[in-house]
Amino acid sequence: MRLFHKEVFQRCVLILGKGGFGRQLADWLMESGVDEDNILFLDDNAPDAAGPLTDYISPALREKCCAAYVALGNNELRVKWLRKLAAAGYRTPEFVAEVAFNPAAAVSPSAILGAGTLVMPMACVGAGVHTGMGCLINAGAIVDHDVTLMEGVHVAPGAIVKAGATVPAFTKVESGQIIPSPAVK
Repeated sequence: MRLFHKEVFQRCVLILGKGGFGRQLADWLMESGVDEDNILFLDDNAPDAAGPLTDYISPALREKCCAAYVALGNNELRVKWLRKLAAAGYRTPEFVAEVAFNPAAAVSPSAILGAGTLVMPMACVGAGVHTGMGCLINAGAIVDHDVTLMEGVHVAPGAIVKAGATVPAFTKVESGQIIPSPAVK
């Protein structure tokens, strides 16, 4: 199972962003076995968050939480914050809605997911896929075999990236959009 290493989540999990994306991620983490009391949010605009985003560097918070996710919809900001978290010593594991979910995401064992990549329920990631850091493969999206998603790509719900395609960094593939396979020469 790709979801997480149990020892990472015996301590607190930090989520940057407490909007809909962050709250949804917290729900899925809890469904995967993470205790609600072990999830902390940082958000500049949520009064009930533990603090602003910049608090990630707090020694007390760093001591408490060893793993962190970035649940920000802006692709460039998601990657920027993942880099900051990694530099500060946080683990930035990928999240794959697999075993704990019905219906689960399907990720080929030969797919290589970059740090902080999130694969939501009902998404499909094919053989030989490579993602950069901080990609978001949303619910119901299909990323066919041998695709390369550069860092920060967001494949929206119901979008399709066909076999062998390469999606440039920070691109959003919109719902219903189809990225074709490259032309065969």
